[in-house]
Amino acid sequence: MVRLTFASVFFALFVVIACAPSGSGGNAAQAPAVAGAAENKAPVWTKEILSPRYHIDKKYMSMKGPDALQTVTLLDSPEPELLWIVGYEAIVMDGDGKNQVSQEFMCHSNLDIEPSTHWNHFGSNAAISGRLFTLSQGQQNIEFPEGFGIPILSTTPLNLATQVLNLNLDDADLNVRDKVLIRFVRDRDVPRPMKPLIQAAVQGYKSLEAAPADYGVSAEEHSDGKHGLGCSVGRAAVPGDMDKDEHGQRFTGHWVVKPGREENHTVVTHFLNLQFDTTIHYIAAHLHPFAESLTLIDRTTGETVFRSNVEATPDKIGIKRLDYFSSEHGIPIYKDHDYELVSIYNNTSGKDVDSMAVMFMYLLDTRFQKPDAAKMAAAAQAQKKAKPAPAKAGM
Repeated sequence: MVRLTFASVFFALFVVIACAPSGSGGNAAQAPAVAGAAENKAPVWTKEILSPRYHIDKKYMSMKGPDALQTVTLLDSPEPELLWIVGYEAIVMDGDGKNQVSQEFMCHSNLDIEPSTHWNHFGSNAAISGRLFTLSQGQQNIEFPEGFGIPILSTTPLNLATQVLNLNLDDADLNVRDKVLIRFVRDRDVPRPMKPLIQAAVQGYKSLEAAPADYGVSAEEHSDGKHGLGCSVGRAAVPGDMDKDEHGQRFTGHWVVKPGREENHTVVTHFLNLQFDTTIHYIAAHLHPFAESLTLIDRTTGETVFRSNVEATPDKIGIKRLDYFSSEHGIPIYKDHDYELVSIYNNTSGKDVDSMAVMFMYLLDTRFQKPDAAKMAAAAQAQKKAKPAPAKAGM
């Protein structure tokens, strides 16, 4: 469903895009109307993107189904203005894009930007991947706590990757489309300053070496016992799907789970790469069918930061729901602490299945600088000269 290495993909030829404020007239699918000035809230706008039509004619495993890439901007405005993304939703629709169908066909929906765009526009040197959102089976909607959002200029290109799968139907013959809704507010409408979020992701890995290992930690350092169990030895779900660390050790983030129960530990401090102490205000997880849970542990204190439990789809292969976290108060997270990700799978299928384990965290960006009008105009000119970064199929 989501990968850290990217398969080759194709660009969509047909895109249906509309944008209108929630509750207004316009041809976009509308979010429920948000209270306006009477309740001292900014109107929420919705950008709707409809993917190309995908034909499902057989079983498609994770990352194997039809997919497409699209590049969009949130507002068609001649001059850039500051916007705040406050929500993201992805729904599988029928081939006409009018009626919702089973979400079992959802593989993933990813929204990306070029990371340097954020740094250049907002003065933050936070280490971010460029991934804004990933939705997959078990969670089709993200809504940030009131007053929080991801800052973005209206002219910034967004790369949207959608993909479908089919884990259950042997004789499939249907057309589906993904409908994506990006919800945002305009900075000029907000009654009080927004709180800026950045996304940080940590992912479980399997060692492709002969013994457990930790990414970024040499075999000699790992043997001292201070780094925990390490990523257990496994096999890549796709041959050749491999990442190497600076020590030449091989890992995969998309691995095979054999029949039975599996618990895998990955020290993720290296991936998190925190630049400052901050707080987490939203957490979403990405797992594959047969997962039971995904847990982030603060190894420095021994405390559980967050655990996402999984509810399987009854009588089918799939995920019905995943636990998520949302809070205005937030959870503290520290740059000098070590963190570990623990995934648990229980493969009851009787055959090998593929798996992933990713936790997406939305952190308060304490180094955010609100751009002035001159800086936004300069950024718009730079975007006109530069080619957009290519969209990617997954993480």
